[in-house]
Amino acid sequence: MSNINLETVTAVQNMSGGEPILGHLMWFSVGKQLVKSDDLENLLDNTGIDKAFLPNPIRCADAFRRATKEVEQKKQDSLNVFKNYLVREVFSDPATVQRNIVVETVDQNGKRLDYEPNAAFMMLDKKKVHFSFSILDESTREMCHLAEEKFQVYKSHYSAQQVRVMVAKILNSLAPTPARPHGGIYFVPSTHTEGLEKLVKFVSSLENSEGFKVPLVNTYDNVKMVSKKLSDHLESLISECKSSEGLRKAQLKELIHQANMVIGDYKDYRDIVRSEEASFEEKIGKLKIEVARLIENMSD
Repeated sequence: MSNINLETVTAVQNMSGGEPILGHLMWFSVGKQLVKSDDLENLLDNTGIDKAFLPNPIRCADAFRRATKEVEQKKQDSLNVFKNYLVREVFSDPATVQRNIVVETVDQNGKRLDYEPNAAFMMLDKKKVHFSFSILDESTREMCHLAEEKFQVYKSHYSAQQVRVMVAKILNSLAPTPARPHGGIYFVPSTHTEGLEKLVKFVSSLENSEGFKVPLVNTYDNVKMVSKKLSDHLESLISECKSSEGLRKAQLKELIHQANMVIGDYKDYRDIVRSEEASFEEKIGKLKIEVARLIENMSD
């Protein structure tokens, strides 16, 4: 499977605007950032994107776990001795979460020399959304303060990764086909131009982020390119389904969901791949069979 050569693609309409387009090539990047939940909701409102795409509401316990995990570190204690400051969860119930900082002393080869499981205690009161800590090893004080500071931010802000996942979900609702083997550039058929315009506007309004779309003119070469990329995508999904043995249930559900979306999206490609309709109908049929097999296996 070869990469798409964008230099050979006619990706603009002529000046008269007389040539119809097949769709758009689209790519985006979401840079490092934290986005306040209210701000993210407002950005969706401003671009006309359904707020159903918002990430799940931020749970204080998730913010607590994220903040405490991020303060883990390794320090050199002496010439050949190191201390690993790790965070371990020791208790959780509907009202409280407790995580301890443990200190693991190791030599240069990683052999454990000492272990302190209670260097510091960090607690979350879920009902009051309150972070507290107590310290037995003074060297952990700065880590506890840093974790508390991070928690105050994370309890109301989404991470860049959560935003990337959201953008990917919005893009997946636009019947995209990867234009490169490992993603990064996608073809979106013209039936979803309005939604794509909203997505590009939304991504470009985020900090350190950008989204682009380039129209793809309806030419013979471009039709062949889109057909090949759609064919590659279908074959890849069929292969994934056939080699799904050993996947966890959650992974199987995601694979089934992805395959069903592609099957449903095929209607947006029928006019583009009309000359190879029989071949594509056969591939869609094979994919449906594989999906049915996976569903049956999950119910066993």
